[in-house]
Amino acid sequence: MTTAVAFVCLLAIAHPAGAQDSGGDSERDRRISVTGGLVVAEGEAVDGPVVSANGDARIDGRVNGAVYVGRGDLRVDGRVSGDALVLDGDAFISGRVDGSVTVLNGKATVRPGANVLGDVASRASPTAARGTVRGHVEKLDVDSLFAGFVVVILAVLWVAVTLSTAVLGLLFVWLFPRAADAVVVAGRRVWASFFLGLFLGVIAPILGLAIMASVVGIPLGFAVLGTLAVLVPLGYVASALSFGRLMVHRGGTGGRLGAFFAGFGILRFGALVPGLGFIIGFFFATYGFGSVIIA
Repeated sequence: MTTAVAFVCLLAIAHPAGAQDSGGDSERDRRISVTGGLVVAEGEAVDGPVVSANGDARIDGRVNGAVYVGRGDLRVDGRVSGDALVLDGDAFISGRVDGSVTVLNGKATVRPGANVLGDVASRASPTAARGTVRGHVEKLDVDSLFAGFVVVILAVLWVAVTLSTAVLGLLFVWLFPRAADAVVVAGRRVWASFFLGLFLGVIAPILGLAIMASVVGIPLGFAVLGTLAVLVPLGYVASALSFGRLMVHRGGTGGRLGAFFAGFGILRFGALVPGLGFIIGFFFATYGFGSVIIA
């Protein structure tokens, strides 16, 4: 049920314009069913989108827009002027679909006499009668789609972390030069910094949650966790600065900034290496956290 509701909310957000194209009529005509499925009867016209989150959808009339089915089968004997998407179920097309038919987990079947102007794709090998589909009929590689989606998310996350940490490092080195120098000095005790950071990184969250278990301690618990949330990214910045100081020895603000970005650039590119990137990030963030505490 949670998935179904989320599916409905997603589609409602994705089609905000549909509710305003023709004033109140479109808002009334849009048909959404959370459970039980829906039917667009023969002779009935609905301004879409038409959504069935958890149940079969049968289109005997006309849908001026797209049709989405979360969990259930889709049967089109009438006409759909947009695309047809089924997440978990099968699609049976005997009428007309002006867009494409996509089934993420199931099979698409286009019967004789049907007319699909777009593509037909499904996870199970789709079948289509000769001359019924104008576009391509192909098996959908859901695993590749998911892998590509994961790669995009990870890339966006890497860019976001890189930019935000770069800004934090720039402000730290520029606004607090004495603190930056103190962190570099403390960071020379590599293993002491690492094990201190590891110990506090494990103990502090447990302590914060334990304090929050009592109503009186909730503010203090939030303070502990909030402090930790600030110091861990700052620890990564400190480790990049200490690492960069092995290559850039110049003094002054320019030297500090050069050292930070030299170390930071190497660490961020190292984070792109699968598996090894996580180990590098964990070690340097823990080590930098400990050096900040020592400083």
